[in-house]
Amino acid sequence: MKSIFLKLRKHIITGFIFVMPVLVILAVIGKFWGDLLKMGAKASKFIHLNTVFGPSADALLAIIVFLLVCIIAGFLIRISFLKNVSDKIDGTVGQIIPGYNQMKSQTNKQLGIEKKEDPVYPACLVKVQDLWQPGYIIEDNQDGTNTVFVPQAPTYANGQVYVVQKEQLKRLQIDSKTLNNILKQLGRGLKV
Repeated sequence: MKSIFLKLRKHIITGFIFVMPVLVILAVIGKFWGDLLKMGAKASKFIHLNTVFGPSADALLAIIVFLLVCIIAGFLIRISFLKNVSDKIDGTVGQIIPGYNQMKSQTNKQLGIEKKEDPVYPACLVKVQDLWQPGYIIEDNQDGTNTVFVPQAPTYANGQVYVVQKEQLKRLQIDSKTLNNILKQLGRGLKV
């Protein structure tokens, strides 16, 4: 009975973590849409469009206002000062709303916005304890050591950072991009 309760509790927590960002975003969108409808109602009364189309004129003008705001914001964001302000706002919102940064990066990836190239590093094998592990040489240090990042397969973005002696390194004839493709295949193709 206790194990069933623990499993149920785990599923509730996992579900909450998954659903919460969606609910927060829906609440923000709902509030924003309500405000847009109020602006659309005022605009439709001003130009007497509500007498012709009725309440649907509010929604139509709200959509037009929203599109105009997006177009103007798109032009303004090109200015570096406003881009910095936007980045700061995104950072703050990312700290307040769980999952915001992940959703934003996935949305940008889907839209093809901000394709930042991963830096390219020389690949190597690094000896950690008794094992040789594939990694990237991030930096040659002044004291003769190297800073090495050892990624985890198949997600090469996570891993460990080591500072190792030169004797613990074997440089490979490939770069980090090639090594990332090999790691996606769980090491298949890594010929030493």
